[in-house]
Amino acid sequence: MLESSPRAEGFQPKLAKKAEGTVKIIKGDNGDVIDCVDVYKQPGFKHPLSKNYPIQMQPSSQKFGEHTNDPSKSKLEQEWRKNADCPSGSIPIKRPIITGHATLRKNTSFANLEYSTAGHQYSVIDFSYGSPSIQGGAATISIWDPSLANYYGDFSLSQLWVVAGFGSSTNTLEAGWQVYPGRTGDSLPRLFIYWTADGYGTTGCYDLTCPGFIQTNQYFVIGGALPNSVYGGWRNELDIQIVKDLRSGNWWLYIGRIPIGYWPLYLFSGKSLGTSGADRISWGGEIYDSSGSNGFHTLTQMGSGHFAEEGFLRACYVRNLLYVDGFQKAYAPKQYQLVASAPASRCYNYRFQQDSRGELYFYHGGPGCSSYNSHTMARSFADI
Repeated sequence: MLESSPRAEGFQPKLAKKAEGTVKIIKGDNGDVIDCVDVYKQPGFKHPLSKNYPIQMQPSSQKFGEHTNDPSKSKLEQEWRKNADCPSGSIPIKRPIITGHATLRKNTSFANLEYSTAGHQYSVIDFSYGSPSIQGGAATISIWDPSLANYYGDFSLSQLWVVAGFGSSTNTLEAGWQVYPGRTGDSLPRLFIYWTADGYGTTGCYDLTCPGFIQTNQYFVIGGALPNSVYGGWRNELDIQIVKDLRSGNWWLYIGRIPIGYWPLYLFSGKSLGTSGADRISWGGEIYDSSGSNGFHTLTQMGSGHFAEEGFLRACYVRNLLYVDGFQKAYAPKQYQLVASAPASRCYNYRFQQDSRGELYFYHGGPGCSSYNSHTMARSFADI
């Protein structure tokens, strides 16, 4: 067990107070408490500009894939819904856990992955378009539960980034799964979203914890626990799409084909994501190492905790790699159009592989750096 024990640290996480506007409370069997909040009293409507923009309850366009509002069509089950659903006119918000630890903002060096610093390490691929005209991206990511060297200090994730700009002008829309006990109070893989309009400076946040993302779907809770895959066996996947609405300019999040909500256009006023679009899409994994070694001497795992060459049944992957053009047509980039980066490649690496149907998989992850000497390549992609 790599994770330091929360009990040993003498701290017991506690539940926050119920959200403002709660009309119903649902308790999940896994301990999650879900507040069903009046859709107009969610945190997103505390933004000063929100009063000038009416809520958009449904996307007006998504040409490359039909969407549905039927939760039974989703392959992704959320455990809390076994007990009840939120009533119409409300949205589910997971009650936060107070861990006593500050939530780390995402990485300001993201645009310069070749020189990853500040404890973050990556195994990612980038697709650049040359101009800020990308209107969205998609990913299907296998879900795992990597171990962390520092239970409350580290995190590990796999995600999709929709990005424009560089440095302090970086604006991003992000979604994926993350293991981050310092934020959530446990080591379960959980659905997360993130955004920033100023290079991870003062704007943006995780999930619905600040005035930003506006949720419209009453069946999916952002921050909810996800079913992880089984090493050598069953794979569970998270299917994500982030697409700009042609009429409103809002950026919609889809889980599978189900619209969850949107990042309003006004969050990126004067920025590329607000005026035109993204200039690149990224896919892959990230870890944060709180030990001070910049991720080069840590046992915090990325992905499944196994190297990419172990393949389909054992390594974390991203497939369904898509970008969306200005006509909302989706395209799969060719492998030669993708730039891969893994600065600590002896700790977390990557591999490309096509399956029998020709679909490109990006495998990524690893066990951390101190395990490199025992790294073997005994298994291959023959399993795919």
